[in-house]
Parts: sequence; C-alpha cells; structure tokens
Amino acid sequence: MTRTNSRFKGSPADDSDVFAPVFYVLCGTTVLCVAMLAVRAFHLDSARFHFLLWNLFLAWLPLIVAMVAVGAARWMRGPALALAMLVLGGAWLLLYPNAPYLTTDLIHLIGNPTYMWNAQQQSVLVWYDLVVFFLFSWCGLLLGYLSMLHFHMLVRRFMGRFAGWLFIVVVSFLGGFGVYLGRMIRLNSWDVVFSPFRLIEGVRAGLDHRGAKFTLLFGMLILIVYLSLSSLRGLKSLRTGAENSRSV
Repeated sequence: MTRTNSRFKGSPADDSDVFAPVFYVLCGTTVLCVAMLAVRAFHLDSARFHFLLWNLFLAWLPLIVAMVAVGAARWMRGPALALAMLVLGGAWLLLYPNAPYLTTDLIHLIGNPTYMWNAQQQSVLVWYDLVVFFLFSWCGLLLGYLSMLHFHMLVRRFMGRFAGWLFIVVVSFLGGFGVYLGRMIRLNSWDVVFSPFRLIEGVRAGLDHRGAKFTLLFGMLILIVYLSLSSLRGLKSLRTGAENSRSV
C-alpha cells in the first residue's frame, strides 16, 4: 500500500528542501557581512558604514514575517487563517522593500570621490569596500527572493498558478516603488503607523515621471532576480527527476 501525502500540493512544505539550504546560506552570508564590517572598523578605527548593519536587519524582517505566514498556513484554518494571511501579508508588503533597498547602498561607493578611477584603485581598501557592499546587496536580494518565494507558494496554494505569478509581477514593481520611497523620498516602513500623513504626502510626491522610471528600473531588477533564481530551482527539479527515473 502506498502512503498518502497529506500535505497540499504546491504548499511551502513541499519546498523545504529548497528553503533550508538558501536560509543557511543567508545566515552564513549575514555573519560574513557583519564580520567584514567589524574588521574594517577595527583596522581603521571608524564605523563609517555602520548604517549597513541597520539596513541588513531591516532586510531580514520580511523573511521573518513570511516564515510566520507559512507557519500560520500550516496550523490555522478557516476565518482565523484568512485574517492571519491578511495581516501578515500587509505587514510583509510594507517591509519587503527593505530587502532590495540594500542594493541602493552601492551609491555610497559610486558617489564617493575616494573611489574614483585613479591611483586609489591600487588600494586594497577600495576593493575590500566593494566586496563588502556587494555582499550586503546580494544578501538583500536573496532575502527578498526567499521571502517572496514563501508568499508566492502561499498565493499559488490558495488561488492558483496564474494568481501566483501575477502576484510576483505586481509585488516586484510595488517593491521598486517602495525602494524609491525609501531612497529618494526618505520614508520608512513604520511611517504607516507613526507618520501616516507624511507617508501619504511621500507617496503622492513619488507619483511623478522620476518615480515611475525608478520604479520600472528596480521593479525589473527584482523580477529578473526572482525569475533567475526560480529557474535554478527548476533546473534542480529536472535533475532530481532525471536521477529518480534512472534509479527506477
């Protein structure tokens, strides 16, 4: 007799073999980012880029919310589950831009005359800082990808495959707009609670041609990163299926 799998097909639980390795990589990358920044501060006696730590902490928040949502989907049912998904989904959407926002911190290198293409390029510190900023940016993109993947699976589970991919496209460009509000308008996720009128004014200010261009640019970045990493998951599934067929 074959054993029946009680889990809903396409649920986040079915992809635990994907979530776990990426999560461990994220933890390791986070530790590496903090360590490299600490080494820099120790040798130069300067905490110049300390803001990266705060931004990295904020980038972890949407993943934490997404993991809570996955847990709620496994253990809750009925109206309680619907309410939980509504609250957690809203919180995640507000926090999500903090993850891709880390990529915009590269502007601190681009806009710094110390890093202009001249004799300074021979300094190891220049390249060290470049690696540090790249690792922080990459960690932010991975955090955004994994948290979005959790909600993609939840939407697909309850609303179907088409709704799942529509969700990804919409959230990608909403995330791009959120990055614009954070970097250019200087809004924060918690402004929705503590400064709602400032948030409304900021959103209105962001609805111009510059905001549209920025949103399109970063929305495409978020979407391409998600599609690229998702395609790697697809290749892994094909390889696993081929190995299983050979073993039969």
